[in-house]
Amino acid sequence: MSTDNVSLSVIMPGLNEAASIEHAVERVVATLEHSVNEFEIIVIDDGSTDRMGEIADRLAEADPRIRVVHNEANLNYGVSLARGIAAARCDWIVHEGMDLPLAPEDFVSFIARFAEADVVVARRFDRSAHSPWRRLTSLTNNLLLRLLYRPRTVDLNFVQFYRRDYAQNAPLLSTSPAFVTPELILRAEHTGHRVVEVDAEFRRREAGKTHFGRPKDIAWTLKDMLKLRVRTLLFSWES
Repeated sequence: MSTDNVSLSVIMPGLNEAASIEHAVERVVATLEHSVNEFEIIVIDDGSTDRMGEIADRLAEADPRIRVVHNEANLNYGVSLARGIAAARCDWIVHEGMDLPLAPEDFVSFIARFAEADVVVARRFDRSAHSPWRRLTSLTNNLLLRLLYRPRTVDLNFVQFYRRDYAQNAPLLSTSPAFVTPELILRAEHTGHRVVEVDAEFRRREAGKTHFGRPKDIAWTLKDMLKLRVRTLLFSWES
């Protein structure tokens, strides 16, 4: 697919990412300027207590393609991602961490599949960049997803590209850090939307601190996982 007519909203949620935000946003901008026809970057400052929000505002003042949403308190990744999806204006949406786990330079491989898909999923072929704890929680999460839902998609918790029309109209129930994207993928699979996967390299965090894998977030994710399973057994995936 030609990138000449592609418009892409990049949602970048972050908490206390002052050490990473400027480099991350500037790298995404530099890549997209040569990759797509139109783009916007939506930075979600998730109640940061460092200078992240201040830096984000400065970047937005210098470049109108950058927008900032400030959460007054820490709402967590799932809620921030949902807010970013609701605010997106471009035809396609992707979410990207401030640590750039998917290199922006690799976006073109996913854009090439837009014409045949409604959701394009990045499938990690190597997760060695994870800490032992993250590998354990990821393995457990994946096992539960397989047992409860039997998804066709292999990797539900990395990075995905969504048609805006689909993502903004999906009746999303989840708000937890690790289940918003699985729900979006699962709903797409069960409602006739086209989901394709593209192999991708997982990049190791170089600065800042990860906030995934905390016990309270694991419990929150499990609650959302079970709630969706009960809801879709009683009603349809469309509701």
